[in-house]
Amino acid sequence: MDEATDQWTAGFEMGRLDQQLATLVLRDRTVGLSIRSVNRAEAEEIARRRGYELRVREGAEPGQVWAVFSPTP
Repeated sequence: MDEATDQWTAGFEMGRLDQQLATLVLRDRTVGLSIRSVNRAEAEEIARRRGYELRVREGAEPGQVWAVFSPTP
């Protein structure tokens, strides 16, 4: 994947994540989804901004992590 494509993919993935966390109706629930491991720092920033804490563990596919977003008190 070239750099421009990689940047577009990262922007798309993080934009989708931001939208998902912003529109959750039940904000007291934990949300889990797969993200690319290179986007972990940006996902953590989005989580903080939206009132979530991020925890990650290895994903099923190489280059992926399972991201768990838990509401902060």
